[in-house]
Parts: sequence; structure tokens; C-alpha cells
Amino acid sequence: MKPQQQGFSLIELLICIGILSILLTISLPSMGTFTAKQRVAAQIYDIRHALYLTRSLAVTQGQVWKMCLLDAANACVKEGGQSIAVFRDDNNDHKLSGDEPLKKTSEIRGVTIKLSASNRAYVRFKMTGESKESGNFQVCSSVPDMTHGRQVIIYRSGRIRLSVDTNNDGYHESASGVIRCTPTA
Repeated sequence: MKPQQQGFSLIELLICIGILSILLTISLPSMGTFTAKQRVAAQIYDIRHALYLTRSLAVTQGQVWKMCLLDAANACVKEGGQSIAVFRDDNNDHKLSGDEPLKKTSEIRGVTIKLSASNRAYVRFKMTGESKESGNFQVCSSVPDMTHGRQVIIYRSGRIRLSVDTNNDGYHESASGVIRCTPTA
């Protein structure tokens, strides 16, 4: 009688490793796209939350509050910002100063954001909850060759909404058409 064999033979082990490497090779590119889309989605929700906070502060405190993208010098910029900030700009210099109340700041990572809001580098809300600017924040992935983008749209009435993919083609649409980002290289 032969002793009972335990474990795998070398050939069985090599076949399993080969199959796993093929599956891994197939899934990695789509995993990168998935991760990039999730970064864009997370940033979109962060912007929406910051806009809701800005509006809420303006209404509850009866003062104008501002939300913008800040550069390294803490000045509001339309694009190329390093962080998002919600603050009350008491001296109206469109810059976060040390003595101005800051309610929220969050770092921008893995995405690029462009603000198009009534030709301004910021969005302000009045004490009535209405926005002084209308426009959108367009968020694009920093991954080269990825054209997927999304928008947070702000109306003068104070309404805030997210772009949607109405025809299920994988690209979100705005009133002016498909939101596409130019690839960064």
C-alpha cells in the first residue's frame, strides 16, 4: 500500500501561480481606473459638504461666508489650489488671513479642481442662503489619460447639485454636454 500524498505537486503549484498572475495582470489596469474614479467621487462629496457648510454658516450667523480653493499663499484661486477652505473673509481680500474665522479646510490630493463661478475665484453665500455666484467646480483625476470628470453645480438660489450620468455611458453630463477632462501628461 502506498503512503497517502499530502500537499500539491510542483506542477500544480506552478499552474496555480500562472493562473493567478494572468488574472492579476488583467485586473490591475481596471483597478487603477476604479481608484481614480473613487478619488474624484470623494472630492466631489467633500466640495458639496463644504458648500453646504458655507451656506449653513451664512444663514445661522447672518454674515457672508466664502468657500474657495487656496494656493500655497492662502489666496483664493480658480484652479491649481492645494486645499479647500470655508472661512469668513472679513477684510474681503479673497485671502485667508490669520485673524479670520476658518471653519473647514481639506487637502486636495489625486485630483485637479477648476472653479467656474461668475468669473470669480470663490463662492459666497448670503445670510438668506442664496449664493452670490453661480457656477461649478469641475473635478478631474490627476491620472494621465483619464478623461472622467464630475461637477458640483451651484445656483444663485443656493441650490447645490452633483452632475449625473444620464445616458449611462460612463461620463457625467452638465447643461453644456459631456464633462470631459483633458488628459494630464
